[in-house]
Order: sequence, then C-alpha cells, then structure tokens
Amino acid sequence: MAARTPLQRQLADGPRPARATALDALELARKCFNEGRRLDIQALAAELGVSRVTLHRWVGTREQLLVEVLWVSADRALTKLWQEVQASDLTRSHTAEVFSRWAADVIAHPGIKRMQADEAVLMARLLTQDASEFQRRMIERAAEYLQDDFAAGRVTVDLTADELAYATVRLVESFVHTPAITGGAPDPARNARVLRALLR
Repeated sequence: MAARTPLQRQLADGPRPARATALDALELARKCFNEGRRLDIQALAAELGVSRVTLHRWVGTREQLLVEVLWVSADRALTKLWQEVQASDLTRSHTAEVFSRWAADVIAHPGIKRMQADEAVLMARLLTQDASEFQRRMIERAAEYLQDDFAAGRVTVDLTADELAYATVRLVESFVHTPAITGGAPDPARNARVLRALLR
C-alpha cells in the first residue's frame, strides 16, 4: 500500500492545532491582567503550549510584557474615549475629558487594583519613568489630542502641545499612582478638576 500524502494524512487526521504566536501571548496576558490575575511567565507558556524560553524570546522579560499589556489596554481605551468625546458637543478640552475618564476607569480596573495592592512600586516604575516606553507613548498621544484642542480653540494655554502633554501625563500619573507615591487612595474626581483647570 502506497504511503499517504501529507494532504491525505491531514484529511484523515484533521487539521493540526494552530501554533501560538507572540500576539497570542499578548492577548492571553491581557486576558489574565483584565481578570485581575498576576502575570506569570511560566503559567502563560504552559497555557500557550510553548517553552518558557520561547515565550521569553517572543515577549522579553515579564516587565516588558507588562508594559505592552498596559499600553495595548490604554491605547484601545483612549481611542474609544476620544471618539466618544469627539462625537459630543463638549466645548472644553477634549484631552482633559478623555484623560479624566481614562484615569477613573484605570483606577477601577481589576488588573490595576491587583497590581496596586501587590506590586504598586513596580507598576509606578514601569509606567512613569522617563525611559518608560509606556510614558513616551502616552505623552505622544496626549500631544496629538492637544493639537486638536489647540486647533479648535478649546485650549489656549501659552505652552506648546509637547510641553502641555508632558505636564498632563505627569498630572494623571500622580493621581493614578497615589498608592505608590503617598500611600493614599486615588481620587479620580480631583484629578478631573485639576486637569480641566490646567487645560483651558
């Protein structure tokens, strides 16, 4: 009997399960984070069906993966909020509104709450240091939104978009990461008041 061809084998045995990719690792990590679970590289590798070495090659260190998880979540949330605010008839700064709403959502997020309880210093370091990829991207996003505010006359502060973006992100960080900075509780309402006072 002639040997079966690869096509015949696949038709008989069914398709092989798809191999996991680096993007699958990111989405699984986001799922864990959104559920408030600690990101564990060994557990993620096992669930993906790859070795720990392979996962490290894909995503780097646990800290690098955390930054990407946090950024993808922030990027999607900010984009959605920006679209909602742009569609409204709000005449004050859209940037202030977006970052106020985003900060309130972040503070209530299960993954953020778990990290603030168990790894507050690590989270603050990953997200707020000048060398942080997360902070660089946040400042760029804030500057993009502020350019729109300036063009529409909603913000008239005598600063450049880049200068104001840096101040905006730092201000939001100081409220979101209050547990790591002062040991106090985050105050999204106060954050919103200060942001609206700054961006006018």
